[in-house]
Amino acid sequence: MNNKKTHIYFVPGLAADKEIFENISLPESLYTLHIISWLIPSKKETMAQYAKRMAAFVTEKNAVLVGVSFGGVVAQEMSSFLKLKKLIIISVSYTHLTLPT
Repeated sequence: MNNKKTHIYFVPGLAADKEIFENISLPESLYTLHIISWLIPSKKETMAQYAKRMAAFVTEKNAVLVGVSFGGVVAQEMSSFLKLKKLIIISVSYTHLTLPT
């Protein structure tokens, strides 16, 4: 039996704070929960550069990354810099997404 805990990292939306995750209760013997706070973007920083800085907060390999709203967009970008067990995106709207024709 594998006794290693799964680490779950949460990225809130821009209009929300870590409080949106305060009622999440998972067995402490199986999971460790982490909440990633927003960083202030640098001038002329690309989304990829910003996501790479945010990804540095995910210190465990094979973790689960959960992003809500714009936090989901950033979490998806962060995932390209991480080895994740799972990426979960909640309530994200891609209104400006251009699909290939």
